[in-house]
Amino acid sequence: KIRYITCKVQQPNVNDPTYKNWELNSSIVMAWLVNSMESRISRTYLFLQTAKAIWDTVNKNYSDLENASQVFEIKSKLKDLRQGSMDIIEYFNELQMLWQEL
Repeated sequence: KIRYITCKVQQPNVNDPTYKNWELNSSIVMAWLVNSMESRISRTYLFLQTAKAIWDTVNKNYSDLENASQVFEIKSKLKDLRQGSMDIIEYFNELQMLWQEL
């Protein structure tokens, strides 16, 4: 079914006799993709119409090449990090780890 996210199986015209089979398989792949995500993330992708559209959007948002989401998440963690009950070594190591990850 990987061909449904790589677009090697093209979406046929709605009147094409193979359309129903394509739609069924695409829906299965879409369900696999959405169900493999955390629910707070997957809700964002429910409105997309094809498995390819879901795959491309997730890839754009979360790939290492376009890691704006990851950078934002790390910066948010850095902004919110507080020493709290951690000793200074733990706090420093946590800060250091986040800076290195960034």
